[in-house]
Amino acid sequence: MKQNSASQTQEHVQKSTPRTRTVHDQYGTSYRLTNKLGEGGQGVVCTTERPSVLVKVFNDKHDEKRQRWVNQINWILRQELDGLRIARPMALIEKPVPGYVMELMDGLEPLQTALAASHRALQQGKGLQGFLTTGGLSRRLALLRELARTLAGLHARGFAYGDLSPVNVFVSQSVEHHQVWLIDCDNLCATERLGHGHVHTPGYAAPEVVRGERGVNSLTDAWSFAVIALELVSHCHPFKGAAVLETEPEQEERALRGELPWIHHPDDDSNAAGEGIPLDMVATPRMQALFEACFDAGRDDPLQRPSLAEWADALDAAWALTLGCAECSSGFFWNDEHQCPFCDHVQPDTHALKLAHAYHCPDEGADAVRLPTGDEQVLDRGRSVPLHLAPAGTAWYREAPRVCTLELDAEGLLIAPEPGASVTLRCEDDGREVEIKRRQRLRFDRRTEARLDLHLHHPQAAELRPVWRFVW
Repeated sequence: MKQNSASQTQEHVQKSTPRTRTVHDQYGTSYRLTNKLGEGGQGVVCTTERPSVLVKVFNDKHDEKRQRWVNQINWILRQELDGLRIARPMALIEKPVPGYVMELMDGLEPLQTALAASHRALQQGKGLQGFLTTGGLSRRLALLRELARTLAGLHARGFAYGDLSPVNVFVSQSVEHHQVWLIDCDNLCATERLGHGHVHTPGYAAPEVVRGERGVNSLTDAWSFAVIALELVSHCHPFKGAAVLETEPEQEERALRGELPWIHHPDDDSNAAGEGIPLDMVATPRMQALFEACFDAGRDDPLQRPSLAEWADALDAAWALTLGCAECSSGFFWNDEHQCPFCDHVQPDTHALKLAHAYHCPDEGADAVRLPTGDEQVLDRGRSVPLHLAPAGTAWYREAPRVCTLELDAEGLLIAPEPGASVTLRCEDDGREVEIKRRQRLRFDRRTEARLDLHLHHPQAAELRPVWRFVW
């Protein structure tokens, strides 16, 4: 099947002058097109003289296709997408060619730009320089969890995005920020849609879409997201391994059709990863399990693919386990040595603290029972961490009330309860308890390696009280 030429490109930001200089929307407003931002088979996205306003114009001259595309945009204009970070159509362009107007905040660029820069440095023998200069692991996890939340919200409203790739995911240009927006939502659909000739981006489409057997839906979005996630953190495509690289193009086509094992298959190494970053350096065991579920069982059975809500929770949990390296500025996952795997720098013990989550369960006057959950939270020097009634990585985390904020600074551990909430600090070694209702600091110079429990109190707390355990 011939694929749409728009989807065959892995384009970067293009700064060229568009052919059509001025267009007019349905309300008579004029827009002067300034630079071409990106181009695909369905149209060209351009900046305008108006700040934060983009225009996409349709570039297919076939009348039936034009009308079908206009009908699709009209349908999207009527949908409830408020609150989602999607650059949705705001008005139809009617003259001289069909198109639509969308708003997008300034200071963003395609995710593909950062990916290309990082890959290029790796190919030029510069190692992980590109990975680190584009934000390292911490920023990648932050970008992915924001993208996962947006897609999960879209799916919760009964929609699928349709053609997800690094080209239509826009992120902050500054590595200090992690704003994420989706643009180019022409392929948005409810339930499943066959699409206009199965428009998709090669390398990111689910196998059943590549084979032309199914249309796009939330399960194909889940596949595309997982591909982006793996590429972003490890510089590896899940199916472009040893059996594909430096071989005939037909092998890559077979891989994208789902006819080869994924690069980290537990029992079949015939297509094993031949390059990139080791997965255990950039993905928690929970993330690795989601990749495995998507690309192994989920390759042939779309229902086995993890949802975007599962991904969002797993990425929240991964973010909670990261430390920032003072040497190379990349984040890395907690390890007992506090050593960054990207540059081997060892962080001082006073720069990190790990807390383990449990529930306090009163037992009819007997000693309280603690129920460990396995959830953990890492404190990094200078980064404020809010503690909610639910730990990061759980479905209720984002909505759960905040109880207090912890911050590790040069003097010690600062505990700041929220208004209307309080915490109790209990020493497990001698049973002493202190109730904390206002900001209080545990000082480094009084640290005795005692085992402490931080109990969270809040009006909305259930009988099982959240407890965070640590050594101080």
